[in-house]
Amino acid sequence: MSTQESTSLLPQANSPTERPAWIKYAAIAGVVVVGGVVVVAAWPSAKSVASAVTGQEPLAGHNATPANETKYPAKYANFYKDMFAKMDLTTDPCDDFYQYACGGWLAATELPDTESNLDTSFQVVNKNNDKIMHDILASHPPVIDPFYQSCLSEPNVNDKAIADVTAQLNHIANLSTLDEVVAYAGFLRVNASVNAFFDVSASVDAKNSSVAVLEISQGGLTMPSVEYYANTTKYSAVFEEYIAALSLSIDVFHGVSAATILDFESQLANISLPESQLRDPWATYHKSNISSVVAAYPHVAKYLRGVNSAWLNKPSLTVMVPTPEFFPAQANLLSKTDLKLVKAYLSFQLVNARSPFLGETLRLANHKFQSVLQGLPEKESREVFCLSFVKTLLGEYLGQLYMEKAFSPTMKTQARVLIKQIESAMVDLVNTVDWLRAPTRRVALEKVANMANFVGGPDSFEHIAYNMSSTSFYANIQALNRWTVEKSFGSIGKPVDVTKWDMFAYTADAYNDPSANKMVFPAAFLQKPVYGAADYPAVVNYARIGVVMGHELTHGFDDEGRNFDPHGQLADWWSPQVKETFVHNAKCMADQYSTFPVYGLDGKTLLGHVNGQLTLGENIADNGGLKLSYNAYQQAKKADPSIADIGYDDAKLYFTAFVQGWWCKKATDNYAINWINTNPHSPTQWRARGPLMNSKVFADAFQCPAGSPMNPTKKCVVW
Repeated sequence: MSTQESTSLLPQANSPTERPAWIKYAAIAGVVVVGGVVVVAAWPSAKSVASAVTGQEPLAGHNATPANETKYPAKYANFYKDMFAKMDLTTDPCDDFYQYACGGWLAATELPDTESNLDTSFQVVNKNNDKIMHDILASHPPVIDPFYQSCLSEPNVNDKAIADVTAQLNHIANLSTLDEVVAYAGFLRVNASVNAFFDVSASVDAKNSSVAVLEISQGGLTMPSVEYYANTTKYSAVFEEYIAALSLSIDVFHGVSAATILDFESQLANISLPESQLRDPWATYHKSNISSVVAAYPHVAKYLRGVNSAWLNKPSLTVMVPTPEFFPAQANLLSKTDLKLVKAYLSFQLVNARSPFLGETLRLANHKFQSVLQGLPEKESREVFCLSFVKTLLGEYLGQLYMEKAFSPTMKTQARVLIKQIESAMVDLVNTVDWLRAPTRRVALEKVANMANFVGGPDSFEHIAYNMSSTSFYANIQALNRWTVEKSFGSIGKPVDVTKWDMFAYTADAYNDPSANKMVFPAAFLQKPVYGAADYPAVVNYARIGVVMGHELTHGFDDEGRNFDPHGQLADWWSPQVKETFVHNAKCMADQYSTFPVYGLDGKTLLGHVNGQLTLGENIADNGGLKLSYNAYQQAKKADPSIADIGYDDAKLYFTAFVQGWWCKKATDNYAINWINTNPHSPTQWRARGPLMNSKVFADAFQCPAGSPMNPTKKCVVW
């Protein structure tokens, strides 16, 4: 879930507290069906387990557990059994609700060497989805099957790939001027997916989002974000090891050391803006035309000529330039850099981009490099590698087959009903928030009313005009790369298709696109454990998929989304007084989250703190989504009180299901560090704690004393 979501909820990190070594599980003993009702020893069953192992008793008092025997509807027996098994009832929920809700799972879960992270939500859905994917692959579907088989059958070096890359490297070696190097980098962007020097793409003019435009901005870094270059010492060894591994197969660097290339990239990073400073759509709105851009920035002109020289013959072609300060700073850097180093940098970028297709040795070297930077599993089988490319390059085809197996019209209808309830809750909230004024309130209500919702997957998609080879993976990659580039750059200057999806149906995620004022919920997010209409109490579905829907809706009104009007145009529709209040409340939340520490897997090593500014939009959405879905549930309960007949306090269940359904997680330290540095979402334990700490309803449900850790006296509320 993100603003142009990719956890978009896409979330992470691990708990900052060590889990008690004694608690291995929290089983529910004695499940008996009596007259269609399951009688279980509920919370006290955890007590019996804890007492038997350690002599510790669950806490009593203001947060006391329910009675010894509670009657639950039989159809929810498995749900409750799973819920209690995940909990740590010896922890006071008002001290640490994350530990209280997830402690049993955290203590019982070991993180194997083959995984960088484990959780109770995204990975569960993704693993279930992979089973469906393998069933699809086993049916040998057209287009997908030959591509997949070509990948499986080509683990060794492809002669054509080596010949192409060798020719491109020789061409770089023979270039004699900086202009030639930059122009050739543009050529490689189109023909080899190399992102050196700049980032160029099809985008939209935020003030006129109906037409696709060309965008060029800062780029050219190998590591995931500029923050990684603040401490190059930490990554210099892995960088050097990676370049050494590449050099064993292809000697391309001509005596330029890995340290020198890394230093050059560090200088690029120093003149690049971090992600947190790219969040303001007004600060990054710089509209120009191609004639002005090429006149002002000669290196950009050379690069664009390499990408598509035809653009230079259209002087009025609109160009968006989010980071104009980068270009003169880069020109100054390049003017002072030895041409031999610039060529070595481009050669490295080329081999890095092509390494997955140059045989297993280079593929695995690339994966090992990425595993350190991003906290990925150290090993990746050929099958996993090939499936990832099917998902990425043939996602529309795979998505259609996925929906046939895992999605139904009934699920789509149920989702749409729930979305409408969440939207109704937002209307109520907008109408009752006291800091809004009539003009701003009116536009906000219009924006909710105009928001489009897409559920499941696209109704149609553009088919690939290429016959897949079953024997040459590299040929397929080259053809798909050309097709993708032509489709993307070919859209420039044409009307934007607002029905187009930026996620595939099998993606366990959702997103809000403020430039189209739409929300998108792929079919994969309507699977258990995120959603189970028949298997979960209604309040649980509100706590899980309902929170996602509220999260995405709130994105339309977060620090970025609020700048777009009901028609998806960048516009200032907030009165000065209302804007001032919003900014003040948002700053409170940014400052609050910046105090949250993130610890390593050992629970003791401080890895850093949440970046409250980078994660602000997601934190606003997390807090808003929790509130909206709870309010929607309350309205649904008024209409049908029987949905609360679940044998358990529904408010407590809402918050417990929210945390367990999304945020129980373990992760390696590298994974967590990458998350802190690059991800606009907070680590999962703070996506759990943060919204609850700001919720009066939560504090009331668990009778948390004012000033307790989960009920601080100062709360930060935006919506």
